[in-house]
Amino acid sequence: MQQKKITTLVGDIYSVIKGQGGWDAYIAGLLGDEVSELSKRRFSKPEAYRTHLSMSGIGAPCKRRLWYKINNSKEAKGTKASDLLKFFFGDLIESLILNLAKAAGHKVTGEQTKMEINGLKGSRDAVIDGMTIDVKSASPIAFMKFKKGNLRQKDSFGYISQLSSYVAAGKDDPEVIDKTNGAFLVVNKVTGEILLDVHDFTKDIEDKAKEIQAVKDIVYAAKPPSRLDPVPQYKDSSNLKLCATCGYCEFKVKCWPEMRTFVYSSGLQYLVEVNQEPRVPEYSYDKPAF
Repeated sequence: MQQKKITTLVGDIYSVIKGQGGWDAYIAGLLGDEVSELSKRRFSKPEAYRTHLSMSGIGAPCKRRLWYKINNSKEAKGTKASDLLKFFFGDLIESLILNLAKAAGHKVTGEQTKMEINGLKGSRDAVIDGMTIDVKSASPIAFMKFKKGNLRQKDSFGYISQLSSYVAAGKDDPEVIDKTNGAFLVVNKVTGEILLDVHDFTKDIEDKAKEIQAVKDIVYAAKPPSRLDPVPQYKDSSNLKLCATCGYCEFKVKCWPEMRTFVYSSGLQYLVEVNQEPRVPEYSYDKPAF
């Protein structure tokens, strides 16, 4: 059988989803085993908090969070059960998508391979058809960053640095045929749409050692860097809220002790300056609802 090319990956996955061939008892068994192992890892004991630099974190806009992780991890707020469940959903989607790729006849190797570069460690999602792949499940808004090709300009979580680190670390891996490109295989969590967002990381790889050293210089300094600035709650609002990066941070209470949290239908919003009182319930960290 002729080896498939990654350019047909998304269309081939859609064909499997439509029941047009490829899915069988063997692939179903692989998925079942992986879900069993994922649930065991997530739910059998409390997840250990990572207090080291990793490939998934160095590119995030806020280096203050990294400083706290290394130097003051005891201040971290525990992850809510609702967030842990969302992380598990992401695990499930990754496992499903990679098994769909296998069922579609694409070569999937190097799953969860431990990687290291310049003392920085991480776990690569997979190599598909010789290209380093990172699987992401995204909200509709985040999905559009990948679809429009402007992730580099709006990368709130350091995804570009993460994937380029995997590509750089895989330069001597025989499973990786494409040594400079990598791709995000992204699933829209609401619509189910799938896309492949390919990036050329030639320049990122050249600068990787400098990037890693710069982050190390920051996190091993005596004092943390400055906080990220808050943003208007919405257009023309006099209220200020945490930006998306800070909203997901486990140190936001440490950085913003005056912060107030409100429960909107779209999720929690973290206000650091309230000039107009919201007409929604306020969330209490002393008596969390979930």
